Amino acid sequence: MQTREPIRIEREPQRLSDAVFDALRRAILDRKLAPGEWLRQEALAQELGVSQITVREALHRLVSEGLCIRVPYKGVRVIAPSLEDLEDIYAIRKLLEGLAAELAASRITPEELARMRELLPATIVDADPKSVEHAREANREFHEIAVQASGRRFLIQILRQIWDWIDPLMLYERTLETDEGAEIRKKWGERDRVQHTRLLEALEARDGPRARRVVAEYVDEAWSNLVSMLGSPADATQDEGTKESGKKQ
Repeated sequence: MQTREPIRIEREPQRLSDAVFDALRRAILDRKLAPGEWLRQEALAQELGVSQITVREALHRLVSEGLCIRVPYKGVRVIAPSLEDLEDIYAIRKLLEGLAAELAASRITPEELARMRELLPATIVDADPKSVEHAREANREFHEIAVQASGRRFLIQILRQIWDWIDPLMLYERTLETDEGAEIRKKWGERDRVQHTRLLEALEARDGPRARRVVAEYVDEAWSNLVSMLGSPADATQDEGTKESGKKQ
């Protein structure tokens, strides 16, 4: 019995297969489809009102983009990165997003800087649990402006995929599970305000090396906070999908 909100697709003006892919991708990023959840072709086809062939095409694209994994003889499920996976992803994000910020410092336009300044207050979470979701889109747009301003096509593409894998605000969702969640959100929210301001000021000053250092510092701190919530990578267990696929022996 389905308990979550139904997934919706926009049928125009996209090809139907593109619309299904976009709908499922958004459902994964919005956590309507949870990490580790199995995606069954027949059930999704019925829910979306499309053919199983159309769903199969969308699932293939989701697997190719790293948002899902295909488990032999079992099907497709939403990716559920282990803490070891996340350690690697955060290390890659630190290097590549830092590089993008350094490149952006000499290329970002006044209009883009003004938009980042406008977005900054909306990127900050506070004690209210609803602030996590409210900050999600603003936070991503804020960082994507700087990444886009790098002008490096493949760098932009890779960082978009990294953000799809780890949506930085997922860390705040973990605070909803703790008794002291409100205080944690206030503390981390103030940290984000400082770090976002420092990044914006470095870009406004056209100081590429400083922008890169700011990114490295806040990615390191975000990783440390994630470890404090989940435990050390050495203690992490593989996600069930990785075990079943035989990725690690």
